[in-house]
Amino acid sequence: MEEISTVLAKQLPQEIIFEILLRLPIKSFLKFRSVSKSWLSLISSPLFNKTHVSFTLNNPKMTDFRLAVIASVSKLGRICNIYNMGFEKDSFFTVVKHSNPAKSLSLSAKILGSCNGLICLTSDRFTLMLFNPCTGNFNVFPDSMLKDNSGGCYVRYGFGYDSCNEDYKVVKIFSFPRAEGRYENMVKVYSLKAKSWSTVEGFNSGNINGKLGVFVNGALHWEACYNYCSSDSWEIVTLDLAAGQYGKIALPRYEDEGIYWTLGVSRGYLVACCNYEPKKADMWVMKEYGVEKSWTKLVSMSLPVDRRDYISPLFVTENCSLAQS
Repeated sequence: MEEISTVLAKQLPQEIIFEILLRLPIKSFLKFRSVSKSWLSLISSPLFNKTHVSFTLNNPKMTDFRLAVIASVSKLGRICNIYNMGFEKDSFFTVVKHSNPAKSLSLSAKILGSCNGLICLTSDRFTLMLFNPCTGNFNVFPDSMLKDNSGGCYVRYGFGYDSCNEDYKVVKIFSFPRAEGRYENMVKVYSLKAKSWSTVEGFNSGNINGKLGVFVNGALHWEACYNYCSSDSWEIVTLDLAAGQYGKIALPRYEDEGIYWTLGVSRGYLVACCNYEPKKADMWVMKEYGVEKSWTKLVSMSLPVDRRDYISPLFVTENCSLAQS
């Protein structure tokens, strides 16, 4: 193998080898790590990883639709397994099982979000983890010191990428109920680069309804409600991970009746689902980020009478058929 790579290196410039490997599916180029030390160094470099993520995101045909789910098996002890579910054109779901990437990931582990192929998880042991299901690599780091539900607070998470500083960040929001239905929110942000938590001041929103933030356009998004009795009290609150600044986005116009909003993302577009209890749900997509008039209704569907939760967008396939949870 070393001889082959040496011959190729003499015949092809390093830039050409870089471009060839860049266009391979991740499963293929990972195999080439064992070809030689120089190829391992190239494929493992931050520049190659960053460029490959960007190239893949801009070339959807290179990417299969994939989901990661957690299944806990109590009969076998406190074991947590991660499954990678792939959906390819003209085929059924394929499921690949990953063993527990770290012993610190306990039975109650939860997926907090995903970004650029990385999955962020948490457990009841106040530890967080970034896991790459393709390579099996993981990074464990401590959760913020304030305990969940301390003093009756609610906890919300978010996970995304700060492209300006090339840094992955985890956001944790502590919401404390106050008088007259108001909430006091404290926001903590963990920087993987700095390996530390910091506080971001100025978050004065109402009740953060979404448990997990949705990462779109460099910012995390949560659906928030200021007054459940009012039909116009819903909006989207945002946190720009690079600037550390908060913002707001108006939701689509909706009918004046019992509703509940959930958020999602599809091919880089922000998606909002309006649940009208108990009859139907409307799915909207924001075609131009931050522009209220660009909200476009994707589909309207009847709600099943036997469901146990609100409808949330999961993903949209290439032919625009919708998967929901």
